[in-house]
Amino acid sequence: MAARWYIVLVIDRLGDFMNRPTIKDVAARAGVSSATVSLVLRDSGQIPESTKQRVRDAMVAVGYVYNRRAAEMRSMTSRILGLVVANVRNPYFAELTMAIEDTAHAAGYTLILGCSSDDVERQDEVLRAMAEHRVDGIILLPASHSTRATLEAALLDRGLPHALVARAVPGYECDYVGADNEASGRLVGRHLRDLGVASVAFLGGVEHSIPREDRVRGLIDGLGPAFHGLVADVPSPNDASIGLSGLVDQALSAGQVPEAIVAYNDMHAFVIAGALRAHGLEPGRDVALASFDNVPEAAHQFPSLTSADGFPTRVGEVATELVLRAISSGGRPPERVLIEPELEIRSSTLSWVEQRSGPGGQQSGAEGQRSGAAAVRGRARASG
Repeated sequence: MAARWYIVLVIDRLGDFMNRPTIKDVAARAGVSSATVSLVLRDSGQIPESTKQRVRDAMVAVGYVYNRRAAEMRSMTSRILGLVVANVRNPYFAELTMAIEDTAHAAGYTLILGCSSDDVERQDEVLRAMAEHRVDGIILLPASHSTRATLEAALLDRGLPHALVARAVPGYECDYVGADNEASGRLVGRHLRDLGVASVAFLGGVEHSIPREDRVRGLIDGLGPAFHGLVADVPSPNDASIGLSGLVDQALSAGQVPEAIVAYNDMHAFVIAGALRAHGLEPGRDVALASFDNVPEAAHQFPSLTSADGFPTRVGEVATELVLRAISSGGRPPERVLIEPELEIRSSTLSWVEQRSGPGGQQSGAEGQRSGAAAVRGRARASG
């Protein structure tokens, strides 16, 4: 008889457990997302005080009891960080990854790496697997078509400290570190304006992505008010450098060869240079070519590539430091850190001017000149 009463008691208590209000119940009552309730429970600085109070009132109304012991068990650290990038082939991402790994290692953390191949569904799978392996925090270079909703489900709802790098996502508030892409575009635009370029095409980058829009906006601003718009503005379906030769075909389809082409990044520029040669056009001689990222290979192209440096090592270091700080303390407003760019000016633009100035003409600059924020104010410094 005692055994039967024990079974009944266990079943009764199990029923009580299963009927307990959940975070979803609180969210529905307060009219917010489950992610917001989770942040309120951690007293996050991301949530306004008025919203916090509304969530706390909803907790009382539905009878939700915070299980601190379970939360403490969840808070046990693994000393592992996760990094998810969109494309491991891009040297920019390789440099970024090494900086993150070095910073994590110095802090006593191990880094595990995942690749989304610039696909949102695959990104969600990788993030879910990392959460299941109980990483302490995540650094994410988002897939091009990531949205606020997909990142809230993948990161905020799981309560994972995290930072985005290189690509911000519209409407999604979290720690972010990246190059100042608008300033980078402005540096390129001013350089081309100073060279006397009259027509410019922008090729590559996913349409409506924040980095692309920032670079184009800065480029047009740098070209100045006398400039009457891009002669071609051709996005790519993704950030991969495969199958991009068609961008040049589209840019030349109107029958006009632009005096300069600005590529979304260096990997795009390498493909674009080959596509120009297929059309009988030599980069640096017939068309000035500039780009972004300044990966090590840019200096070894022929002609060497003018490129805006976004300093991926610094981006990786700062992003890792922000995630480590969130793991140890939390409860602070998200930070947005933009790394100041510099422009490495090389033959892919300078040779274009030399061709037009003739054998006795004046060159507009010197190979290896480096133009950064100081140069925007009329000063230049050597690259060393």
